[in-house]
Amino acid sequence: MADSQNQAAALKPEQILEIVIRRRWIIIIPLCIFLTLGLAYALTVSKVYQASTTILIQPQRVPAGYVQSVVTTNNQQRINTISKLILSRTNLEKIINEFGLYQDENAQNMYLEDKILNMRERISVQQNSRVGAGTEAFSISFFYKDDPEKVKNIVNKLATFFMDENLKARESQAIGTSEFLESELEKIKKKLEDREQILAEYRAKHLGGLPDELETNLRTLDRLQLQHTDALNSLRDTQNTAERLKTQIARFKEMTQNNTNATLQQDGTIVEAPALSLTEQQYEVEKRQLDALLLKYTAKHPEVIKLTKSVEKLKIKIEEEEKEKEEQHIAEQTAQEGGTTTAAPRNNTLFQYEYGLKQLRKEISNIKKNIQEINNSTKVYQKRVEDTPKREQELQSIQRDYNNIRESYSSLLARRLEAELAVNMEKKQKGEQFRIIDYARLPEKPISPDVRKLFLFSVAIGLGIGGGIIFLLEFLNPAIRSEEQIESELGLSIFASIPPLTQPGDNIKKWIEHIAFSIVSFYAGTVFIFFALLNSKGIDKTISLVKTYINI
Repeated sequence: MADSQNQAAALKPEQILEIVIRRRWIIIIPLCIFLTLGLAYALTVSKVYQASTTILIQPQRVPAGYVQSVVTTNNQQRINTISKLILSRTNLEKIINEFGLYQDENAQNMYLEDKILNMRERISVQQNSRVGAGTEAFSISFFYKDDPEKVKNIVNKLATFFMDENLKARESQAIGTSEFLESELEKIKKKLEDREQILAEYRAKHLGGLPDELETNLRTLDRLQLQHTDALNSLRDTQNTAERLKTQIARFKEMTQNNTNATLQQDGTIVEAPALSLTEQQYEVEKRQLDALLLKYTAKHPEVIKLTKSVEKLKIKIEEEEKEKEEQHIAEQTAQEGGTTTAAPRNNTLFQYEYGLKQLRKEISNIKKNIQEINNSTKVYQKRVEDTPKREQELQSIQRDYNNIRESYSSLLARRLEAELAVNMEKKQKGEQFRIIDYARLPEKPISPDVRKLFLFSVAIGLGIGGGIIFLLEFLNPAIRSEEQIESELGLSIFASIPPLTQPGDNIKKWIEHIAFSIVSFYAGTVFIFFALLNSKGIDKTISLVKTYINI
């Protein structure tokens, strides 16, 4: 074995060429056999054709700043979902029946499940194919035997399914989102209306004691306090006036027993001339009280307004009394002129004083009643002020829930409007779409058998077997093949060489051998050229071309 390796390493190019020429039949015959077998296999085996189409994922046509799509699934997820839908049993069964697949003898005995499984294995969807900067696409391919037209139609059918299902899926998802938001919006709206009702009932129940009315309540308390003070002052003054009048009445009764024409003044003195009437005295008292109030308050103060009206009424009453006195005086004079004698009118001062005292007591009662009302109102407003922190906490709790629900409602309302725009966009096919940029073409060359690989395989097997046989015959045979081997291995010197002796008929044999080798070489070349045509033109076109030349 070592000697064979040394011989192989010592071979020269001309020696290798001599071996190839001498063993040419061993090379050409296996090559012709395997080329013939490969060609026969390529022409007889069932041809499998493949067609494919490229679908572009076209972005949304309406700018996302104007209309936001509600379809949030990425392209890969959506393609996977649609692929599973298209490769479903129902859809593949329709395609098999529509195009009449698996109708040959070998497929007649296949179960429908096996046909669908085999059909599913023949369909391929390749994603994320880049066709441009920032643009995505994917391809759909299908392979089947014997009928390239059918393969092309099936691929185009699958592409149409993809586009239709994508539109349906996007529109369905948009409508589903819109309907979900609509139902949620109705629930939130009901909660919001309930909270609004609770808030309105709470405000109505605690009207006047709410936190935003605290400043008004405090000002009202201040005003009630001033009214209370004024009422107390008025009560004190009126009580003092009543006490003085009561004292004057007692003194007047005592003194009038001795002097019937005496008139009692406010300072307690008795004069002959008629004194001021009770109305005039009350007018003077209230006039002084009004002057005192004007020194502290403006004319718009409630007590000032009240005393002003009272003073005006007393003034009118005084004028009416003066008029009555004048009429009475005229009547007395007329009676005296007519000769009638009447008794002098009884001094009615005591009656006026007693009537004034009764009025003062009634006024004192009214003032006390007013003071009680002021006290009651003060308690109410004090209660409101004291309860303001509690009401504020309760109102904040209700208002917080109301604000949260209102914010949720506003957010859902905005999203529902966006969803409605998205639904209209999908219905008008302005959203992201699938668009076929390369329709499936009629496949000209089958993918199986692969003529190029079959040709290379046939040539490699033929040459490999021929080369292996030559190697076995040449390098495992210990025969001496060159002059150098005699000198190197045997140690003998060569003095002369005798050429091969020819015999009669050797020339004829050589010519026959040359003719036979030429024929075989021509056959091998023809098969080689035919293989090359099959690889470049396709089996169908090559056969048609050959038939055309044969007919010519």
